[in-house]
Amino acid sequence: MRGSRDRRDTLAVDGGTPVRSGRPWPDWPQVAAGAEEELRSVLYSGRWAISSPHRRELAEQRFARRFAGYVGTRHCVPTDHGSSALLIALESLGLEYGGIVLVPALTWTASATAVFRAGLVPLLVDADPATGTMDAEALDFSSTPAAVLVVHWACRMADVPTISRAASSHGAVVIEDAAQAHGARWQGRAAGSLALLGCFSMQHSKVLTCGEGGAVVTNDDALAPRLEELRADSRRYHGAARDGELDLAETATVMGANHCLDEFGAALLCAQLDLLEAQHDVRNRNYQVLSRLLADVPGVRLLRPAPEQDRLSLYEVPIVFDPLPRETGNAWVADALSAELGLRVYTPRTPLHRSALLRPWTRPALAALSDRFVALHRDRAFPGAEYLAAHSVLFHHSAFLGTEQDMADITAAVGKVAGVIAAGRSPRG
Repeated sequence: MRGSRDRRDTLAVDGGTPVRSGRPWPDWPQVAAGAEEELRSVLYSGRWAISSPHRRELAEQRFARRFAGYVGTRHCVPTDHGSSALLIALESLGLEYGGIVLVPALTWTASATAVFRAGLVPLLVDADPATGTMDAEALDFSSTPAAVLVVHWACRMADVPTISRAASSHGAVVIEDAAQAHGARWQGRAAGSLALLGCFSMQHSKVLTCGEGGAVVTNDDALAPRLEELRADSRRYHGAARDGELDLAETATVMGANHCLDEFGAALLCAQLDLLEAQHDVRNRNYQVLSRLLADVPGVRLLRPAPEQDRLSLYEVPIVFDPLPRETGNAWVADALSAELGLRVYTPRTPLHRSALLRPWTRPALAALSDRFVALHRDRAFPGAEYLAAHSVLFHHSAFLGTEQDMADITAAVGKVAGVIAAGRSPRG
């Protein structure tokens, strides 16, 4: 008996018995009931792109109307990627070349690379280690930024209203990067609708996905047609096309490029949108279960949403280990949890000031912007972002589409690993 008990106490990465073995986790993506019908409809429609001759309403137009209604904005302009959504949102503002945009240090690289692609310079802002999001008190307006790109991170919304008030007092415009927050709400208002422009990604891992896609939403009637032109080679819908004609008119008030979402992606998003709220209900219910269970595990914590956030949208769920000895490292924690659960657990992205993905000096056309970026960050530190990047591990939202037993398994694995850390027995040499 002693041997079997020791094996259960030993971490799976060290040859012990895992917490979970054989039971599968929920698949991702989950296919909505109407997805096949939507895709077949496009397949035989003769319209595979928004630049195809008019025959009937485009799936892209239908999705734009439905997603605008979901977010609560007057306009939605779909794009081929979330990165494209960020790019055209920035371009629509007409900012001067080389202008500064405040960007969180703890986010995916596209939030910053889109700034460079728009001819602007990102200035990184530290993350609040309690929330993982941009803190209004940490904003640096001494460099007179033209815009602030606020990112809702993991499962926590940033305080966009407070940040917007601070930005407005300095003449800066706010854009929401809501790529990780479809359906999240702040005092009843949807993520993406709180600022002048809201940007979404529908990439494979996102809670609303078509493989690759994106969208910009806004209530600004003047920006909406400009966004259309920026994503469709200076063309926008004219609303009077007859069969055989194009729905796009060469309005050309601003030079654009091709960032259009294809009809198959748009049709798939129409189907997946029908499933989204039910998925949110399951994930959020399981998150509350995990919150209760982890409250009894010493040395770990979840990032709690602010009281104003009255609807969660889980994308990645961070579990923060406080404290975590330097010699242990959260990469080891992620590996240990993955072995216990048979599920990929992973670490946050490297903060952008150290990220190998953000190296503008490798692009000669960005030389002037790159030089300014380097100069702006020469003496800056980002302790909040560094702390979360080093002390937390992430669970993909698909793990929360299961049952309460799944949450109990996660808790047991976290408790087992945290216990080994507390006892000073990690990592194995």
